[in-house]
Amino acid sequence: MRKTLLTASLLLLSATLSFGQKALVDQAWSLAKKSEKPDFKTARATIKQALEGESAEDVKAWYVAGDIEQRYYEKENGQIQFGLKANEAEMYQALEDGYNYFRQTIALDTMPNAKGKVKPKYVKNVQKAFLANSDGYIQGGVYYFNNQNYKKAYDIWNIFIEIRELPFMASVAKNMPADSIYAMLEYNAALAALNAGDKELTMKALLRAKGNGYEQNNVYKFIAGEYEQARDTANLVAILNEGNELFSNLDVVATRPDGTTFTQKENYYTLRLINLYIAKNEYDKAIDVLNAVVANDPENPELWNVKGQLLEAQGDIAGAIECFQKALDKNPSFALALGNMGRMYFNQAVEKNNELSEKITNTSEFNAAKEAEVLPLYRQALPYYEKAHQLDANEREYMVALRSIYYNLNDAKNLKLIEMEMGF
Repeated sequence: MRKTLLTASLLLLSATLSFGQKALVDQAWSLAKKSEKPDFKTARATIKQALEGESAEDVKAWYVAGDIEQRYYEKENGQIQFGLKANEAEMYQALEDGYNYFRQTIALDTMPNAKGKVKPKYVKNVQKAFLANSDGYIQGGVYYFNNQNYKKAYDIWNIFIEIRELPFMASVAKNMPADSIYAMLEYNAALAALNAGDKELTMKALLRAKGNGYEQNNVYKFIAGEYEQARDTANLVAILNEGNELFSNLDVVATRPDGTTFTQKENYYTLRLINLYIAKNEYDKAIDVLNAVVANDPENPELWNVKGQLLEAQGDIAGAIECFQKALDKNPSFALALGNMGRMYFNQAVEKNNELSEKITNTSEFNAAKEAEVLPLYRQALPYYEKAHQLDANEREYMVALRSIYYNLNDAKNLKLIEMEMGF
């Protein structure tokens, strides 16, 4: 008899607890739905208590939790729409929390019942909420990004992107934002991940944005940068070749040292490919890549400058000088090309001086030979270095070369000036 009574008592207790849990859910919802002064703080605490109890598997409890956050977001967003102050940090956090609650709602709402049938109650409501929140996800990412909370910016933009992939949203796909908006948000999410410093997340986001048509040149550059930092040479070469094929005909705006701008063909990928090949001593590949791009963009001074450097590295000094001169013909104020041209004559002067010092032991004969064969080369180098120094006064290489030239030409006045600049 006692056993029977005990069992009945347990059943009664169970029913009471179950009723109490449902009451918590209803109470939380009622607090949030008050038309005058909804009590979101208590509503959240109450639904949290329910979800930590027996309502953890109750679809209604999860939906109510999501609806509470949805209502809070709508209340604060309404403040903004009317030009009033809103708690944006909590507003966008509610949007994110609501998304997570609604995802769990759908997981439970789309489970087959005891008879193997799926009879959802909340799918349509969640669909409406997700569609209505599209602008909120976008603006939330902007809010976090501008406040330098880049990980949160990525998270909320990622919500926007993920929603389109959710199976239960397929039936309302026609009401979703345009593909161009998703492309923009995929790019923004990649920027947020990049700024957050999360390498794994950054590469995932960049590869997702690759090929969507929005800011593709920048996306490829970012991917190349990530591979370069990771020293993943195989993937770096692959992405540079792909980028070079896609964007080498793209007109981009470049800036000269004097601040003026000009238009040229994209050469980011070409230059990095060439540097990679040079580092691996694969000069033939480097020159092949460069020649193809120069033929496509013969007015680009930077390409001629790079070709000159490449020929110099191979010992073709005459060819290098010709290329540097072509670079200067296109842009007379190209400091790098000026410095490179100066170096051609400066190095020849040093080599010739060393050659003479080994062959000639007589001082007067050596000085005469130096005057005839070395100093003219220093004089040829001088105007290039002087102009390069005017354009880029902080470049130490130019100052060191000028100091040596002034010394050899016995130009005491300019030697003193350049040494003062160098801090001597």
